[in-house]
Amino acid sequence: MLFFVHYGDKEYKVRVESRDQRTYVSFEDEPEQEVDLHYYGYDCTFLQESQVFHANVVGDKEDFTVWRPQGILNLRLESEYRRIVGLLRGQELGNENNVYAKMPGKIVKILAKLGDRAEKGQPLMVMEAMKMENEIRASATGTIQKILVNEGQAVETGALLAELEPSE
Repeated sequence: MLFFVHYGDKEYKVRVESRDQRTYVSFEDEPEQEVDLHYYGYDCTFLQESQVFHANVVGDKEDFTVWRPQGILNLRLESEYRRIVGLLRGQELGNENNVYAKMPGKIVKILAKLGDRAEKGQPLMVMEAMKMENEIRASATGTIQKILVNEGQAVETGALLAELEPSE
């Protein structure tokens, strides 16, 4: 699984894989290495080659504090899954009013028109994906400002389908 670790003002990519009851880690674009990682409550021991590292790790779903002999580290951790879901919801763009494709498919019917008022959750279009029809719904209550697709058009995951002007 890929993680994005935020430390200070930098972001690092760390991939952690578990295979055959062993743990492998790769940092940024370096080759993966087998590591020996043990948890006892909040205490963590990390063995790599002939070095032993000890830490006490406390955190919630995203923010972690790591106490170690060399000093304290404050980290923010984001999984690849959480990042993709955030992008699909428009969080990276700071705009929850946009409507995105949550999977690849073909737009088979557009139910709304420019200037229409849409309620949050109201179906705006129908997409065919994996031989099933799925309703694409308004992400917020507002007026439809743009429809960026046509009926019959194929779209990829994350494609911007429509923009809404939120109601006040």
